Formats: sequence, structure tokens, C-alpha cells
Amino acid sequence: MNPKGVSPELLLRVRQDRETIAGELESLHLQHERLQAAAVEDTLSGHLRQAIHASHRSLRELARESGLATEALCAFLEGNRSLSSEVLDRLARAAGIVVTVSRGL
Repeated sequence: MNPKGVSPELLLRVRQDRETIAGELESLHLQHERLQAAAVEDTLSGHLRQAIHASHRSLRELARESGLATEALCAFLEGNRSLSSEVLDRLARAAGIVVTVSRGL
């Protein structure tokens, strides 16, 4: 049953879009879980990820300012890629992060 005034072509397009979205949801959910897990690691990289998320800066801007491809930054944030120490330094600087070292025994 067609809602009044909606063409069959538009209804077909909406159904196709819903199927596309449904197909992407599982992948997006898994990506979200990886982001969450990587962000709570009790490691230097994990703390850097937390600070990047808290900075509310666009990933595109941070990637550009630190000399990274946006895809590489996303892979790092998901825990799928490591970065060299000099890239981590540039990334921290771009995000306005100051690292303090405490030597507790």
C-alpha cells in the first residue's frame, strides 16, 4: 500500500537505502567496539587515544596537522595500527596534549 503522494520509485529507493543501512550496521557496531576497547587501554597509546577523543578536534584536522592520512589516524584510534614515536609526538602536539611522566615506585 503506497502512502499518498509517494511514487513507487521513491518507495523502492527507501527500501534499498534501508537494506544498505542494515548491512552496514554490524560493521559499524564492531568498529565502535574496537574504538572503545582501544581508548580504554592502560597504555601510552590508549591514553593518547582518550585525549584525542576528549580534544573534540576533527580527525581530518588532526591527521593533516600531524602529517598522517586520515585513514591511518582512524586505524590507530581503532587499535589496528601502531605509530612511530615521532608521529605520536606530532599527533599529541596537534591535539594540544601535554604528556607528564610520573615515576611512581
